[in-house]
Amino acid sequence: MSSIFPWRVEVTCDGDQESTSSRTPSTDSNMQLSFADIEEWLDTHPEKMADYFLMKADISLVNRWLVLHGFLSIKDYVSSRRNSATTNISNDSSPLEKSCEFFSDSPDSYITSKSVSKKHLRQDYALSKKMNVFRTCDTPGHSPDVSSIQSRRNSLKDMRKCLSLPSRSIYILNMLIQSKVEIPRFPSKGRDSKREFRLSNERQFFLESVQEIAHDLDAKSLTQKITVNLSVLVDCDGASLFLIQGPKSHRMLVSKVFDLHTGTDIIVASPTDDNEVRVPWGTGIIGHVAESGDIVNLTNASEHPRYNDEVDKICGYRTETLLCMPVRNADNDIIAVAQIFNKNSESGEGVFTPEDEKLAKMYLEFCGIALTNAYLFELSQKEYERNRSLLEVVHDLFEEQTSLDKVILKIMQRAQRLLNCERAALLLLQEGTDSEIVKFSRTFDLASPLAGSSTTNTRSWPELKTSSGLLQVAERVVCTGEVLNLTDPPEIQQVGGRHIWSLLSMPIRNRDYRIIGVAIIINRTDGTSFDENDEQLFEAFTLFCGLGINNTLMYGELEKAMARQKVAIEVISYHGTSSRKEVQRFLDTKIPSGDEWQLESLKFDDFSLSSDEMILASIRMFQNLGLISKFRIDYQSLCQFLCTLRKNYRNVPYHNWRHAFNVAQVMFAILTHCGMKSILTDLEIFGMFTGCLCHDLDHRGTNNSFQEKSGSALALLYGSKATMEQHHFNHAVMILSSKGHNIFSSLSAADYSRVMKILKQAILATDLSTYFQLRGKFFSLVDNAEYNWDVEDQREVLRSMLMTVCDLGASTKPWHIQKKVAELVTNEFFDQGDKEKTQLRIQPPALMDREKKHELPQLQYDWIDSICLPLYRCLTKMNERFMEMVDGAVSNQEKWAALSGQIACTDKSEDSNGTAGVSTEDNRSKTGQL
Repeated sequence: MSSIFPWRVEVTCDGDQESTSSRTPSTDSNMQLSFADIEEWLDTHPEKMADYFLMKADISLVNRWLVLHGFLSIKDYVSSRRNSATTNISNDSSPLEKSCEFFSDSPDSYITSKSVSKKHLRQDYALSKKMNVFRTCDTPGHSPDVSSIQSRRNSLKDMRKCLSLPSRSIYILNMLIQSKVEIPRFPSKGRDSKREFRLSNERQFFLESVQEIAHDLDAKSLTQKITVNLSVLVDCDGASLFLIQGPKSHRMLVSKVFDLHTGTDIIVASPTDDNEVRVPWGTGIIGHVAESGDIVNLTNASEHPRYNDEVDKICGYRTETLLCMPVRNADNDIIAVAQIFNKNSESGEGVFTPEDEKLAKMYLEFCGIALTNAYLFELSQKEYERNRSLLEVVHDLFEEQTSLDKVILKIMQRAQRLLNCERAALLLLQEGTDSEIVKFSRTFDLASPLAGSSTTNTRSWPELKTSSGLLQVAERVVCTGEVLNLTDPPEIQQVGGRHIWSLLSMPIRNRDYRIIGVAIIINRTDGTSFDENDEQLFEAFTLFCGLGINNTLMYGELEKAMARQKVAIEVISYHGTSSRKEVQRFLDTKIPSGDEWQLESLKFDDFSLSSDEMILASIRMFQNLGLISKFRIDYQSLCQFLCTLRKNYRNVPYHNWRHAFNVAQVMFAILTHCGMKSILTDLEIFGMFTGCLCHDLDHRGTNNSFQEKSGSALALLYGSKATMEQHHFNHAVMILSSKGHNIFSSLSAADYSRVMKILKQAILATDLSTYFQLRGKFFSLVDNAEYNWDVEDQREVLRSMLMTVCDLGASTKPWHIQKKVAELVTNEFFDQGDKEKTQLRIQPPALMDREKKHELPQLQYDWIDSICLPLYRCLTKMNERFMEMVDGAVSNQEKWAALSGQIACTDKSEDSNGTAGVSTEDNRSKTGQL
């Protein structure tokens, strides 16, 4: 240092004030210098300043100088610092330098000696060697000779000359930076060590280079390794690799990393593609090699007609020699193009020799295998991601099916993410649309944020009004059912202000494979067209979408049906329940005693009471059975319940409110007169007596057989087993569930469940098919005296038999009552027979045929003989008080025999009309149920 400057100065900065302090050398201990003095001296001795700069300046200082004078962009400067050594910025840094530091990931770091310079200096300018020479001057007492100083000056001059870029290069560099296309910076240490290793053992280097790429399945990392190994293998400045991607009709050459040199026109990739660069098919030298498969070896690349020097100008680089070769897979198909440039001038004549071609070709064969493996791995990853995405689509679609808008929103959002498109549209076909006139009921359009459209709002769901061309495409898809994959469609130039370069449209079908809509996706975000993989994925996507939309529409229809049902129930509840005024009339009326109406008599006159008196009599029976006090029945609720029951019996000849009351009266007489109350519990009596009043609710005057033959709504709802009985029970439950009608409301949860079970069993037991199923067991228990009413199964059988006894009780009443009841039943049967003739076009049974009215006495005789009397006689064996019912039935049987001209029914098989001797099963089929 003393040979250059006669003193040594320290400069310190405190805020905006500068102070200098000098350490006086032995030659002049009293000398004090200011910063201005030093600056003046340096200005007058420029050669000293240059020498000091060359000895002390490292690469970071050089780059700072380049940034300040506009030769290096801030972006490159900041990026290059990320791998630099640690050195603090001084406080006297300029504002521009501080702004660079602000954008740096490592605020306390400078650029290392070789991180950026190689990208701007041809042949590396032998900088590393020369910097070693510069650093030798740092040794105390060492003084460089004149030749070394001159050499350093020439090197600096060469550097400035090579870095003098065209005026528009800074602008182009900024464009590249904004597009996120960056020049990769490979670690120089790795490249240098490889070069040294190649010089020492080229064979081993080749083997290790092959091994290095053999297990790498990442295309970007693989590209990096291949280019580095190629440049070292043939001893050149660098290399680049372009992969062939896309379908045959829209193939592109893609570089996973923007290389030092491409030698052709480039298309800057979108921001989402990181550093990818795409070259149109057949463009430039690499396009020619990819298309023809030829090897291109140029000694002066700039003179070739296909060569483009734009990147050279941007990077401050000049390409002279160029070797471009195809990369093939195992099937000899070209899958990539490798480009090697600028053979080292120190090696041979500075051109690529046949040996270089042979060596590169041999290595590229292994590269083809590695790239194929990476491609297959990438395909498997994509397939996995697609399958996972489709599962997410299924989850989304079937998770939310209550709202069509929400389902469509999820569909379109998934389509954009899954297929990487700018825009998605969905058009729902109008119901009933024919193939000639296509109409869409609703159309939706959703733009991706990447599309830059501000007109689309996903919440407001704008109708698709921007382009009639899209509607034409959708109409074509509906009419033909085909898939449309269009590139730069002439009929659609723009949608929402965006140019259309790719469009994919498919029909959406429901589970019946009927088209219910059209899905359209527009513009892949990477600027390419939709390929076959997109079509396959979109097809699977639309399949799930069709199911999701179909289910949502069906759910909507179900909701409407449920709403209609709810409205209908509300209307029925209002019109089917008794009014408060009607109920109040019974609340204010005094109820006569049971003896006054002879309610405990088995010979009670079914026609002796009026409609209102039957309600009062029902209340009296509830009271006499002790149910009101025992179960704390609200008196007003009981009156409301009975009035509503009466209102819900239809005006049919027999199965009406009077029949329900008469069955309940017989049950009351059995419980009190016959003493069955002692066998049954109060809860059973409560359920069975209520069941008698409800057992024929909403009867339509036709039996179960007619419901099945006509395919009525009741048969569809309840099936063919006990159709009407199930309806009666459900109707009773509906009335009990209405406000102010639940006479079971005071029961505990256990008792409520128990009484509802008994109620259902009691009503279903009135079906004659249930009677025929159980009577054999009941007859056996009674005949053999094996019954034990403490066993629940046997109690159920007993309760069922008692319900049948009550339902058939009219056959035991005095003759004038029995005859009148039979006429009512016959009229109802004849009405059903008329319906079977006119509506169903079938011949009804004799019991329901008006033309066979003369057969009625014989049919009634057989009815009592085969169905009624066996049950009454069996009950008599258990309880002699039932003998009164047996006597009444026998008496009525004799009357029917007399009417039919017979005294005794001894030969039932000789009747000329085939009805005198019918069996039990024949009677059952003809009568159905009473």
